[in-house]
Amino acid sequence: MISSLKDRGKFCRALIGILLLFNISFFMRQDAYALDRLLYMDSVSVYAGDTIHIRSYIDEEFLNTYYNGDYNSESPQYQLIYQWDESNPDCAVLNEDGLVVTTAAGTVRINVTFTYQSIVQTEVFTIEIHGPEQISLGYGENYALDAANIYDTNMYIYTVSNENLIANSDGSITVQGFGDASVFVSADDGRHIEVANVFVSKPAFGSEAQARAVNSEGYNPVIDNYAPLEGDIPVEWKSSDENIASVVDNMINAKALGETELTAVITAKSGDVVTLSTKLTVTDPVIDVTEYVLASDLTQTVTVEGICDVSIIDWNVDSEYDKMAAYFTEAGKLYMDHAGEAAVNINADGRILTINVTVTNPTYSGNGYIAYKGVTKNLKSKIKGLNKEKSTVTYESLNKSVASVTEDGKITAEKIGNAVIEVNADGRKIEVTFEVASVKAYKASKKAISISNTKTQYSQAYRMKKGYYDCSSLVWRVYKNYDVYFGVKSGWAPVAADIGRWCKINGKVISNKWVSSSKLLPGDLIFYSFTKNGRYKNISHVEMYTGKGMDVSASSSNNAVVHYPYTKNSSIVMIARPTK
Repeated sequence: MISSLKDRGKFCRALIGILLLFNISFFMRQDAYALDRLLYMDSVSVYAGDTIHIRSYIDEEFLNTYYNGDYNSESPQYQLIYQWDESNPDCAVLNEDGLVVTTAAGTVRINVTFTYQSIVQTEVFTIEIHGPEQISLGYGENYALDAANIYDTNMYIYTVSNENLIANSDGSITVQGFGDASVFVSADDGRHIEVANVFVSKPAFGSEAQARAVNSEGYNPVIDNYAPLEGDIPVEWKSSDENIASVVDNMINAKALGETELTAVITAKSGDVVTLSTKLTVTDPVIDVTEYVLASDLTQTVTVEGICDVSIIDWNVDSEYDKMAAYFTEAGKLYMDHAGEAAVNINADGRILTINVTVTNPTYSGNGYIAYKGVTKNLKSKIKGLNKEKSTVTYESLNKSVASVTEDGKITAEKIGNAVIEVNADGRKIEVTFEVASVKAYKASKKAISISNTKTQYSQAYRMKKGYYDCSSLVWRVYKNYDVYFGVKSGWAPVAADIGRWCKINGKVISNKWVSSSKLLPGDLIFYSFTKNGRYKNISHVEMYTGKGMDVSASSSNNAVVHYPYTKNSSIVMIARPTK
């Protein structure tokens, strides 16, 4: 007994505290319950025709643990409500007990609501509904069903509608007949769901007509949509004309040129039979050239004769493009890739045709020729990269009046002028320039080149002393050796403008502007005008063309006599040929 008011007050305060803690704990517990998951799975995938009991996806532990087993009582205090998340779909039916009957492909979402006292908890349950898989297969093909990802093969039985299919234990199917069929999944609770429709493509020849080379190896025409199964009856082949093509060991053997009809009788494991017919033309494929010797980077057209419209040609048989010296880049186009040898095989209607190819890399190891009338040159020795035993080389002068050439490459200078010698080496064309000057001009150009190879200095003051030159003294002193004086036989050499004037007066001019080196000859003089100096044509500089696209010049900027390329220049005002 509580003995005093003071003690009673303490007791009441303690009792109120306990009650407050109990109420706080109770409401906190209710909030915690609402945060737990009602559904242990919130989505499933099925095929149309299957049924789903949503109640079986509700977490029983959720109910039992937090709501004291009320779900097992005759009058439970909680409620489960099932409603469409949106409007009623066309692909499923839902009843108030959460039973969903699927009828067509689509996606449905169902609100599953749990109510208990003041607690309301709603979660969405999604069902992906698949229509039967539509599959096209050929005889003997195996296919893994999509349904096996949904219906475990350890829990469901896979069956087929007829003997055209076999349902395998791993959820795959194999075609063993020539007709269409459907695949079903069955469960212990009586569910029987269609999961696939299989459309079997009938066997057919790969091409409407066949071609085969006479006396080639025995073969069987390709049959599409047909892969024999173990234990199948072999295809039975027949020929309407055994003289054209006979059947030996069930293989077609082409015996003579002509046409015959082939028949193939195909028996399926299911007992179905299909009979196919096709026309066979027996051909005699040949190629007119079986050996080529050609330069790299060339293409040779190869034609196969003796074939027909339905002939099949494989232009690269067993070819390794990255290693072969030659190979076909496309039908009939044989490409020479690099120097070497290759045996290129063509399969024409079952006959192997071999082309032996030698690929060379011909090159000219020179830089053209300069000469004068009567000089001969041996071009043959300058052509490299040939096959000593097999290569073929021909020579032709494109200006025979200037230079002639023999079949073994000996060139003879016939008269002054420019010529091109065209070399055809294993199909590769090589052009060699041949420049024929007068004897004096030829020697003058050689002399100018030799001076450029000595120690020289540029000087106008000492232009007539040994080792010193300016542009005009170089030209005059060189040509003086060959009795060409430009109007001054001794003493001080004329300047460039005066040499130019002499060339004009004496009819030596061949151009008044730049021309291509193909129109020049060794010993020609090139006159430049860089400024107005009051002299003839304002000429201020002269150079000598020495052949092969090169000039010799006494250069102030280089302080020496130099041998350098002749280039296009707008400052050129005249070109002359002193020995013309």
